[in-house]
Amino acid sequence: MADDDPSLRSAAARWFSSDLDDPSSQGPWGWRLDVVTLLAVIGESSIAEHSQTVTASIFCLLPRIIPAPQAFLKPSRPVRLPETTAKMTGVYSGVTLDTVGFFANIIHPLDDFQPFAFKALRIQHTDRNNAGGVEVPHFLKEKANFFTRLFTKPRRCGTAYSGPPDSSEIPRWGEPPADTPDKKISTTPTDTACGSGADVEAGVPTPGITKRITMKEKMQDFAANPTLVNTSERPAVPATLYSPLHILSIFSCLLTCSIIALAAYYEDGTAIVAVFLVSFASSIIGWASWWRPLLMKRSHTNKVPEGDVIIRTREGAFLLIKCTEEVARELYSGTEECEYHVSGSAYRVLMGLGTCLLMISVILLGNCKWYTQIFIGCSYIVLNGVYWAMGLLPKQYFWDLSRYEVEDITPKEALNAHTTTSNDKREGVKSFTRTLWWAIRETKRTAWVHRSGAAPDTPQWRKWLAEAERAANAKEINWPSVARKDEIMKLGDNELAGSPIIAESPAKRAFDKAEQAAPYTEIQPHDRRPNEGTL
Repeated sequence: MADDDPSLRSAAARWFSSDLDDPSSQGPWGWRLDVVTLLAVIGESSIAEHSQTVTASIFCLLPRIIPAPQAFLKPSRPVRLPETTAKMTGVYSGVTLDTVGFFANIIHPLDDFQPFAFKALRIQHTDRNNAGGVEVPHFLKEKANFFTRLFTKPRRCGTAYSGPPDSSEIPRWGEPPADTPDKKISTTPTDTACGSGADVEAGVPTPGITKRITMKEKMQDFAANPTLVNTSERPAVPATLYSPLHILSIFSCLLTCSIIALAAYYEDGTAIVAVFLVSFASSIIGWASWWRPLLMKRSHTNKVPEGDVIIRTREGAFLLIKCTEEVARELYSGTEECEYHVSGSAYRVLMGLGTCLLMISVILLGNCKWYTQIFIGCSYIVLNGVYWAMGLLPKQYFWDLSRYEVEDITPKEALNAHTTTSNDKREGVKSFTRTLWWAIRETKRTAWVHRSGAAPDTPQWRKWLAEAERAANAKEINWPSVARKDEIMKLGDNELAGSPIIAESPAKRAFDKAEQAAPYTEIQPHDRRPNEGTL
């Protein structure tokens, strides 16, 4: 018949035909790849793991194909970054929390700590002109305050020499002399190499040498938040410019263009429209989810104690962080919030539009021609594999944490706390008590032990903690912590009645061994459900 004559087929029919009689629409022996629509939505777990990192920069606006784009289609957006479960306590402030912040866990991954391990780190701002979010005012860069120059002793550039540090105590950066631990006050300077060393807490900071922003940092800041490029404010922790996800986003965009070019070569208009819609949907979804992290800043300039914190993991490892209150507020005790570029109402509208485009594109993908379906299917398989491989990389590769300087200051004798260090059956074997004593030895305080629930509040443990604090302040490095614990735990309440730890004789009661179990408060396992994918 005339209607079946291929010469009468219009150009539009050649481009959008899905007729099985057309050899270009089917493969050998009549095969078709309708399963390509399933490949487009498989891999939701891998994508959900990177969904928040992908949308943290302007690269999320690139039109490209993404495996399982439905992983971004959520009814609501997270207002805070994910946290890790661990017991965290301020050594001087006493603030106790059950979680550790997202960026803090990137700096020192808690999952890498062995049971009963111990580590001490010093974390400070790289650019101390902008420590804690307090920036040196412009007029101070031209002329220093009269009273600041009047009451400040002149000194050369650099840190003043205060004598050799005590080898038994971890030195604190910029710490003034203190007769007692109670006199340690936060003194974070705002100068980098030369200045008065005035405290950012005490008032207006003094000018110092300001580090110039490099071209890489400018491009990185623009990718994180283009609205800040004309201001003096910089993103706190932006996604690093050479992030593997940024490279993968550009590769996906180029791959999408290649698919469209191949579809045009085979005159497959259905594939062109399908790929265009799914790429446009990814840009809309990325725009709706585009965000940047906000770290908590101090709003007052009053003097506060140092911000040292100690973290206890579920496996009994201890991590001591020596830092200022500004760093502690940003990484540990403060909240890490998400600031989005679109409002909540606009988010729902864009998500609805993206969902409609995604459904239409999935229908069209099942009606593409044979060779185009092969290329699209292979593209989704490759992207799924690459996104899965991204989950094997450390998170340090995805975020720019150059805002902080991290120094390992763990004492040599505590480096192998998670191993057997000697033939001593008590002090040489790894144990919770030994690691707890090493943590007390470096902090020289025990109030945080009660606050964090690391030890029970019983007469026996109170006596042991009192002796441990006394030995730490007396710098008795080799104090037999495990042996003293075993001896004290054998004592009854009546035998401890004369101890200065107990003011009055305790009431007579049966001795309960369960009271002496340490730690007193266990760390609850984290509800690991970040990826609620179904495919």
